Amino acid sequence: MPGIFLELELESACILESGVYRFSTNLTRSNTTTISPDNNLIYPRLILDHEREEVTVKVEAGLGSGWDLIIRLRYLKDWEGDWDHFMRQFHHVTGLPYESRKVRPDGEFLYWQYRPENNDKEQFIWSTKTQKGNGDYVLSLGKQHGAFFGSSEVKWSTRLVYKHPSADDLPTISSGKRDYGISTAAEGSGVWWERNIQWLVNLGLVHAGETEHTLYEQNRTFFSGGGGVSTSFNDDWTMSIQNLIASPRYHAPGLELKGMNQWQSILAVGVFYHLKDQSLMLAFTEDLFTNHSEDFSLIFSWKGQFGK
Repeated sequence: MPGIFLELELESACILESGVYRFSTNLTRSNTTTISPDNNLIYPRLILDHEREEVTVKVEAGLGSGWDLIIRLRYLKDWEGDWDHFMRQFHHVTGLPYESRKVRPDGEFLYWQYRPENNDKEQFIWSTKTQKGNGDYVLSLGKQHGAFFGSSEVKWSTRLVYKHPSADDLPTISSGKRDYGISTAAEGSGVWWERNIQWLVNLGLVHAGETEHTLYEQNRTFFSGGGGVSTSFNDDWTMSIQNLIASPRYHAPGLELKGMNQWQSILAVGVFYHLKDQSLMLAFTEDLFTNHSEDFSLIFSWKGQFGK
């Protein structure tokens, strides 16, 4: 459930010039299984087992005077899917943790939160039906700064980010509350290991609205950011490796649910094919730290830039 909050993506530190527009769309398919131990149901419990398809459309526009605006729209579908067997084999072969996949049957969708001390059944969430609808909308306003610590080789900028909720009745798709974020990004290039490398670092904070997901107490303010490097093989092909990190979004007891109360680290590896003013990307992600939430995603993306 950390994914229902605003996450500060690795946006370029270079702000679009006035009159320049950029459009991109992503198609993402992911699989998640999360189970907290029941401990005889003494403590709150969560089960989340689903696959997700997500279509994201992003529009960027240069506003002039070092400012630009990004609007991100999403449409999501959560359902039982058909990747369970493949994911179990993938984690078995690679040695990555898959404890929760050992006990959940294939081909079922379930989101269930349980509080044994709470008799108000209206606060329980139990969903087995497919959820689909518009995801939360995100607006991002960026400002380009001058030389980074006196170096004109490094670009840096700051972004103010706002997430508007889309649907209170879709608990795995929308938080139902407004989130706010601020981040600073820096990027540059250099020669590492005898290769030309481009690098990007993004550091930020998010203040999230208090949601109806009352299983665990929220950390209303948390860190969100990451970094990445890329290298070009020729004019047409580029490879990128990113790591997205975030501090815990919940106060979960002990090691009950590591995906809630520990730092998150998601590895993303992608390959870009460049056309004139356009690019295509194929990528995958894997959750590195969490022993109960083995998120795995495949991503296909198109990006085009227009204007002067």
